[in-house]
Amino acid sequence: MTRAYHIIDADGHVLEPVDLWDKYIDPAYRDRAPRMIVDTDGKERLLVEGQVLGSKKGFNVVMCRAYNRWLADYCHPYPDRLFGVAMLPMQSIELAIEEMRFARRELGMRGGFLRPNPYNGRTLHDPAYAPFWEEAQDLDFAIGLHEGASGGMPQVGVDRFETRGARHIISHTMEMMLAAMSVIWGGVCDRYPRLRIAFLESGGGWIAPWLDRMDRHFDDQGFNDSGLSMRPSELFQRNCWISFEPVEGCLGVLADYIGPHKILWATDYPHPDGFFPGAPALIAGRPELSEATKREILGGGARRFYGLEGS
Repeated sequence: MTRAYHIIDADGHVLEPVDLWDKYIDPAYRDRAPRMIVDTDGKERLLVEGQVLGSKKGFNVVMCRAYNRWLADYCHPYPDRLFGVAMLPMQSIELAIEEMRFARRELGMRGGFLRPNPYNGRTLHDPAYAPFWEEAQDLDFAIGLHEGASGGMPQVGVDRFETRGARHIISHTMEMMLAAMSVIWGGVCDRYPRLRIAFLESGGGWIAPWLDRMDRHFDDQGFNDSGLSMRPSELFQRNCWISFEPVEGCLGVLADYIGPHKILWATDYPHPDGFFPGAPALIAGRPELSEATKREILGGGARRFYGLEGS
């Protein structure tokens, strides 16, 4: 029987069990499996091949495969409520495509996530990514962009500030702005019309002026070196979604501007800065939003992004 999805947390998180790697990593790599250690400062940390980060080429795909297998089992008891989103080893385009195929065909996952930061010095519109985007489109596989802690990756602007709060404000939003620039102005969305991309956990209010600025440069022939076939705002409407935090004051204004059907929301569970319990009520209780707008924000946008229509 088809289930109606009226309220969808588009970016929930999980707490992985400490024995994930022991149980789910391929046996051939079990002696290299990540494990928890107590560091010299008394804090627990993850040891990967003797370092905080893996160093041997190809081991990233082994870790992603183990994580995705575990996540599929975690979601299995609740197939109509939990939908896993695959972790992809973007350090290698070929391995990322292989893992995307495995996640879609073998695990039944509908989407994957990657960070907006450059991998190996390459931005998301780099020609090397072309096979990846083509495969995501062909597999009907949604791609969520999601910033995180540094993890050794370059982060825009964090060199100018010292505090955690300032760096969090900057990196999550500004990295996503650059990723949006990359996939929209850089032509990814234009070349792959059926590709679905979401900008997650970065706030949503920035998208309107960012699209305006891209449109303004598209319309000015002195600046338009994009080669795009349509305005950036039209590409966003066709290919993209964005996640808002339930407490953002501009939600109503942006719903009018980009359309509530392009908006996702999330609890960010179980992060301490998330919105749970009660996140849906924060949206449903906003008097400036019409009932139709609330329905789209609470569930309609996520149904379309993740391909849950008719599920």
